[in-house]
Amino acid sequence: MTKVRTCPTCADMVSEGDVYCEGCGRPLRAGARPGEGEGGASDGVPTEPQASLSGTFRRTAAEDETVTVERPGLVPAEGAPTAPQVSLQGLVADPPGHPDPPGHRGPAARSAATAAPPTARTADEPPGSDWDDADALTTQPVRRDPVAAPDEPTSPVPGWPPTAPGDPSGTAEPGLCVWCPGRVVDGYCEKCGFLQPTGRDHVEVRTRRAYGVSDRGLRHRRNEDAMAIRVVEDDAPHAAGTVVAVVCDGVSSSPRSDEASRVTAETGAAVLAERVRQGADPREATGAAMTRAAEAVARIADSPSSAPACTFVSAVVDPVTGSVTVGWVGDSRAYWISGGPASSASALLTRDDSWSEAMVQMGALSREEAMRSANAHALIAWMGADSGEIEAHVSTVTPTGPGAVLLCSDGLWNYYPEARDLAEAVPEASASPWEASRSYVSLALRAGGKDNITVVVIPVPTDQGGSREERD
Repeated sequence: MTKVRTCPTCADMVSEGDVYCEGCGRPLRAGARPGEGEGGASDGVPTEPQASLSGTFRRTAAEDETVTVERPGLVPAEGAPTAPQVSLQGLVADPPGHPDPPGHRGPAARSAATAAPPTARTADEPPGSDWDDADALTTQPVRRDPVAAPDEPTSPVPGWPPTAPGDPSGTAEPGLCVWCPGRVVDGYCEKCGFLQPTGRDHVEVRTRRAYGVSDRGLRHRRNEDAMAIRVVEDDAPHAAGTVVAVVCDGVSSSPRSDEASRVTAETGAAVLAERVRQGADPREATGAAMTRAAEAVARIADSPSSAPACTFVSAVVDPVTGSVTVGWVGDSRAYWISGGPASSASALLTRDDSWSEAMVQMGALSREEAMRSANAHALIAWMGADSGEIEAHVSTVTPTGPGAVLLCSDGLWNYYPEARDLAEAVPEASASPWEASRSYVSLALRAGGKDNITVVVIPVPTDQGGSREERD
């Protein structure tokens, strides 16, 4: 029997071993209470099994008639997309003086908060139409409930309050809380327990051939997601115009998870772009980038028992051949979003390293049963100094365009898990990638915004094997 633990402050669901509540950010004491009964609430949108990457697309032509239309499939160039390809074993030795404690099993597996059901939307309301209102809501400074200050402070702290009262942009002393005269440890105030704000609450990236948006969401007090995009120069001797992108989601139960995602994303994208620029095969470059990224995040750990951790998903899109190479560890996802009836059908290109997916693959539970478990979103693989031996995944597909490659954290796919749902929610993703990336984040915010949300859209406007010049 699985007992569900809940936060004593906000009653949000937490995982065994969590240090902080993902919903309200409060530290969890030993008193976090188990919920009554068995199991836990399921996601707001149940995850149905994904269609085969080389399957067919079915649509209903009338109430009593179903027409099956054959569409170009996505067949991985080398093996199934879930086959382990890259070993990240033995990257970093334990720091001297910090032996691994007996029975140490890494950070507590991340358990995503139960998704709230999407809010209703009228049929004529275009996705993203209320973006400005949602954006204004999510980027406001986070403030705690007012607490009357004592008449005579018993222990004044130099450098507090912040230099600009009312604006949590910084303090005279970086180690002090922006909300109260407390000390900050691992991003949290020891006095009030609040997460400290950062400049990453809302980030937008626009390049010539890829677009990304990352948002803190409505429940978190900081953005623990990160993204990085690189485009190889058009005059480069190798891989001219190739787009590489990385999305990482910090594991909330680990310390400094926002730093983990940032370091991992930036390192992965930089190494990936440099390798393909030098002429490396995208699969080889992806493996090297993942190894270097894992080493980088492992190096920022204070000890194996206090290790920042995150997920990882990357994509390399070749504009000449139209091939897409993805690599991943954890539950951040890559999708192919179809751009029309002549294109390859929309499909999920990755398979989660999560407890629920493992149960489904072993045949122990149906997908619906697995997603109802409190352990549904618990990770079985991540990047961090305490990740142990993990096998990264690499896969290459060559879709028939037009279409788009979508990288995202679970802040989006918790609400739209199916590739077809994503394609229908934003039909013009390949034609208007910048607007699409903002619309996807807006949809997740309106659906509940219970987690950080990061989306990168890479348009693939070419037919299979055709270049942009040939199409023009």
